[in-house]
Amino acid sequence: MTEVTAQPLAHAGVSTEPRSFAPANLVKRLCSSALLVSLVLATLFWFPLWMFALVVCGFVAIGLYEFFTIIRHRGILVHRPLNITLGIVFTGLVAWRSMVAPGLVPLPMMAPGATIISWMWGIFWPATIVIIFIRQFTRENTFEALGGLATTLFGLAYIAALFSYFLYIRTTYPVVGMWLVFYLILVTKIGDVGAYAVGNLLGRHQLVARISPRKTVEGLIGAVLCSGGVAVVARGLLHQQHLFGQSPTPFVTLCVGLLLGVIGQLGDLAESLIKRDCQVKDTGTLIPGLGGVLDVIDSLLFTAPMFYGILIYG
Repeated sequence: MTEVTAQPLAHAGVSTEPRSFAPANLVKRLCSSALLVSLVLATLFWFPLWMFALVVCGFVAIGLYEFFTIIRHRGILVHRPLNITLGIVFTGLVAWRSMVAPGLVPLPMMAPGATIISWMWGIFWPATIVIIFIRQFTRENTFEALGGLATTLFGLAYIAALFSYFLYIRTTYPVVGMWLVFYLILVTKIGDVGAYAVGNLLGRHQLVARISPRKTVEGLIGAVLCSGGVAVVARGLLHQQHLFGQSPTPFVTLCVGLLLGVIGQLGDLAESLIKRDCQVKDTGTLIPGLGGVLDVIDSLLFTAPMFYGILIYG
């Protein structure tokens, strides 16, 4: 899914301009992707669980830094160090809770981990609201005070809360959790690759031009089909995890892959909406060819909770 050159038919959302890859950018994308995949594999399969938790916290911290940085383009004043700290604290609590008592299922008050649940939901969020209000009280004026409050809470929920589902997936299933995380990332990111490739080669019809002229209907279809295909091919990774009460069949994994493909592209489109409102192209430049960390994990922010829900309630 790449940019559509403006044409006389642009108002109809159609472009007749042939599309081609940018080789230099593609090489950067491949190299950066290879490094990220290596980091993920090492963290999942060779390092201890606490290292995985640290990596998740790192992604959350950088993602929040990028988010609250681009928010400044909208003239909304937020206290970036404080907000990043709150995000790390929340993710740390999730990691702690996940390792003590995996899963999101409510526990009896005296059960192991019950105190951690109380800290997460009964104390952390109310305390966060009070803290960010106090921070607003210390400002010299009230300009965009409501915007700062709302944006802070949204950023924490959007990045810290959603990305922390990787911790739930990894720890709820101690034996196959690492494979489930790998499977989710593989299906989601192959969908992103399919969107990029098909959008460049065949993209003609803009998906939602007012949000992102880069995204095309053809790219969306390519993403969904690629996610569905790799979900079926890689179903062996799920052979120990019984989805829907039984060993996952090709049809089941195809449905899961297609759903994750759609949800992943919604996540990508959601981030594009934020960037469009903030009038920035990328959330950062940390990862050559890919942009910022938030540009890389945008689709995963939506697919991780969905995949966890499928595993638990499917």
